[in-house]
Order: sequence, then C-alpha cells, then structure tokens
Amino acid sequence: MPNTIIFNARIITMNENMEIIKNGSIQIEGMQIQEIRPGKIESVDAEYFDAEGMIVMPGFINTHTHVPMTMLRGYADDLPLHTWLNDHIFPAEARLVTPENVAVATRLAFIEMIKSGTTCFNDMYFFENIIASEAKKVGIRAVVGESLIDFPTPSFRTLDEGIARCESLIQQWYGDHLIHPTVCAHSPYTCSKETLRKAKEIAEKYNIPLHIHVAETRKEVEDITAQTGASPAEYLYSIGLLDRNVIAAHSVWLNPKEIELYARTRTSVAHCPKSNLKLASGMADTDSYLKAGINVSIGTDGTASNNTLDMIEEMRFAALLPKGIHYNPEAVNARTALRMATINGAKALGIDHITGSLEVGKRADLILLHANASNMIPVYDEYSAIVYASNSKNVRSSMVNGKWIMRNRDVLHIDKEETMNAMQHIAETAV
Repeated sequence: MPNTIIFNARIITMNENMEIIKNGSIQIEGMQIQEIRPGKIESVDAEYFDAEGMIVMPGFINTHTHVPMTMLRGYADDLPLHTWLNDHIFPAEARLVTPENVAVATRLAFIEMIKSGTTCFNDMYFFENIIASEAKKVGIRAVVGESLIDFPTPSFRTLDEGIARCESLIQQWYGDHLIHPTVCAHSPYTCSKETLRKAKEIAEKYNIPLHIHVAETRKEVEDITAQTGASPAEYLYSIGLLDRNVIAAHSVWLNPKEIELYARTRTSVAHCPKSNLKLASGMADTDSYLKAGINVSIGTDGTASNNTLDMIEEMRFAALLPKGIHYNPEAVNARTALRMATINGAKALGIDHITGSLEVGKRADLILLHANASNMIPVYDEYSAIVYASNSKNVRSSMVNGKWIMRNRDVLHIDKEETMNAMQHIAETAV
C-alpha cells in the first residue's frame, strides 16, 4: 500500500477546532490520512515530500458548476441571465454539446480547476456519464448529476429519457470511492411540479443529494410568485423539496421567511458571487444566511457566466462582497470564507465524513500552497493570507484519495496541449 509522508508543512486542518500545526507532518496510506502531528513522522518505506515554505490544506470544493461550458467561455457576454440563457446559450448548446465535445471541454475544465486548487466539484449538465468517466481518469473527486429539465436537451429528447439517464448514472457510479452521483433538477422555472417531485423521489430512493438552481434573479422570483402564489423557496418548501440533502445554487433573492425555511430544513446554499455579479443577478446576503444557521458553500458556476473556475478568486469575492453589502468589515471573515470553500462544501454534498478537512481517517484530498512567495509574505494569519493574498499560481501540488493529480504545477493525467488544440477546433465551429 502506498505510503506518503508530507513533512515540514504548515498544516491548516479546517477541523472542528480550526487547528493549525505550524510545522508538522501528514502520513497517508492508500487513500486515507493515517496520522497528523507536529514534527517529522518517520517511516522506513514512505515516499517523503518536503513541504518547506508550503501551506498544506484541504482542497477546494466547488459546489456548483457546469464544467463542459468551457466550450462557451466568453460566448455572449454582458447580457441579462434570461436573455443570455434562452437566446444564446441554449441554442449554442443544441449545436455544440455532443459527447465528443463534452469530453474535450471537461478535460480543459479539469486543467483549470486542478491548477487553482479544486479537488472536488459538484456538476449539473448533460452527458454526465462522460464527465464522470473523465474525472475518474484524472483522479479528481466528482459529484455529478444529469440535468433534468422539461424540454429536449443535447442528451435526451423527452423527460422520461432524462430520468432514465439520471438513474443509469446513479446505478453506474453508486458506491464509487471517487465519483458520487446526485440528482439535478435544473430550476423551478424549467421543471414542473411533477418533475421536481420525481427528482426528490429519486434522491430519497438512493439517499443522495439533490442539486437545483433557486432564486437566482429578481425576474425568477416575480415569475414563480405569479405562477404559484409563492416565492421560489417557499414554493419548493410547499411541495416538499427543501431538505437536508438539497444544494440550492445561487439563492440570491431569499426573503426572511425563506432564510428561516432553509435553516429549518438544513438546505445548503451554493453561493456563486462572480457569476451573480457578471449577470447582474444580485448579491446574496450570505452573512445573514450564515448567522441564521444556513450552511453556505461556494461555487463558480460555469465558465460561460463567470468566466473562470478559480475557487481562490471566488472565495475572495465571497469574503469581500458581504463587507460591502453591510458596510461591515467583520462580515464573513477570512476563516469563514475558507470554511465555505472547504468543509462547508463537503457538508453541502453529504461527504464531510470523507473530505473537506484534514483529519485522521478522512481521504487525503489536499493541496500545497507556496506561502513563501512574494505575494504572500509575511504570513501573520494563515486564513487571511490564503483568502486575501494567494492566487492560483501559489497552488503547487494537489492530491485526491492519496494520489497526486498535480506535482509542481504539472497536471499529471491530462495532455494539456492536445486538449487546448481540440478546444480551439470546437471554438471555430461555435459561431
């Protein structure tokens, strides 16, 4: 069984006590962390990795994205969400989203995600079986679900076909140590009540998460309220959808009653600050959500609306925006923002028993940040340095399930040049 010891490390555990070890070691056997302690752990048969000058911490967990949308990065920018989606993105997807293109776009997304410290992502898109297979090859942890929607998509023509694809994906990957299936209902404005209830039924049948867009724009709130007599989250609650296993992406426009409903049902938020700003959808009041007891995590959304998959940038925006909203520098401090990007994400996805923090018995999903760098020194406070000073280039190496997926900025299991050339070819056919 492989035995790796990372030593000389400044370890940010993100455990319940937010313990930091200033100079310590992590011993990894197989997929799991066997020991964490100050000083150097000795072992005769270990591979040693000297982390001098490095921060070792849990990898980032991106709780809302659409990874193949790298093929539409920068396509139809600077438009309102519903115009952008209905008049540009949906038609472009009908032309471009094929199994072959999804595979290429997914690999391109993985390069960016791994280089910026993501070790786990939660995806909602089409041909998710391909995304899962690509993730397995690369070694990145994936939570994946076929996007259920009430009209034809690139991967299914009828809702019944979509539901069959959803269940097939679940059955194929259920119990895998790296790929975690989920159920995705696109939104309350693209899914009927029957579709939403069917999605919930499948999630309960397999005891897996349900992933959905909720209250992303003011227009959505107005439309859902006009159609149902209730705001989006109140409507979802009335049909039994809000629950402990639900990840509600965006959740920008929650009223006080909806905030209370999320907290009471333990529904998690996947906060996507940059996408919401770019589409002028609004700014979620995450400081109030957190104070109400809601589990708030962070997602990038897809690159067609962000336009990056960089969780360090996203985390920094997640820390800064609440300060501006409330004119309060203490709103969502650096420690909280880092929790949102790591352990809160694991909780939202129901995998906090295996990842999201560095603890004995958990999987070795971790990254190494070069802290002894000109953009980070001096480091008076580790959380502050990571959230406010670091950037993706500080991420030097990363590991998932005890296996390196990047070493010294070299992504190990993807041919970068081939992938980029293939994406350029796709782009030539986009317009």
